[in-house]
Amino acid sequence: MTETTKTNNLALVLVAAGVSSRIGFDKTGTKIKKEYLPMKDGTVLSTAAKAFLSTLNFSTVVVTFPANDDLALEQKKAEDALFADSFVKTLSSKVDFIFIPGGTTRQESVHDALEAISEKNPDCELVFIHDGARPFIKSETISLSYRAALEFGAAVPGLQPTETQKKIDENGFITKHLVRSSLTAVQTPQVFQFEPILEAHRKACETSKVFTDDTEIWDEFAAKHKNERGESLSRVKVVMGDPENKKITYPEDIKSL
Repeated sequence: MTETTKTNNLALVLVAAGVSSRIGFDKTGTKIKKEYLPMKDGTVLSTAAKAFLSTLNFSTVVVTFPANDDLALEQKKAEDALFADSFVKTLSSKVDFIFIPGGTTRQESVHDALEAISEKNPDCELVFIHDGARPFIKSETISLSYRAALEFGAAVPGLQPTETQKKIDENGFITKHLVRSSLTAVQTPQVFQFEPILEAHRKACETSKVFTDDTEIWDEFAAKHKNERGESLSRVKVVMGDPENKKITYPEDIKSL
């Protein structure tokens, strides 16, 4: 059931431009693209999209796909995978679906997706950034992240590690004993006020540093600075994640589809 939203201008980025290097090949020797694997009534990608589109009202959805030589073919593969689910396909008349080639890194792909949203939907208020290969996302996690982002400006689901965590040096020796209760393993979706995360990504592009995820970019270029109205933005709020909200990475992960 779709949640009643306080804003009608939400955007979703589904990052699916990777090459699935750790999944391997099928029986015909064809490289497996994990986001396009069959799942439920569609594919991994369409299942992830359906979770969001059946929970909140999105105006724009951007899907990134691999930037290979034949972009038209790659885009068609992405479209076929996304619209494999009939529910997602029926929304094509209500939602702006945008397909763009990804960059050489996830950071570049997300930046390009944000720029596409800015061009198509400049009044966007919140953007959800989600791994296209993370299809087990539940409505509860989406709603928790959404409400926290409305309140704080940025939110992400996270889980406390179950194993004791240590910091080691380059030779593998423990250098610091970390407190597990103060640690979290973040998942997606990562949800942000749109304009600040777009500007943060633009600033990140001007540096030589490669950022691990969008929460790091937010903390570096948005939370540490004031917006145009002189207001300080909040750091990223962590909400309760879901152990089942896993990203398909290795061949054994396919067994759960």
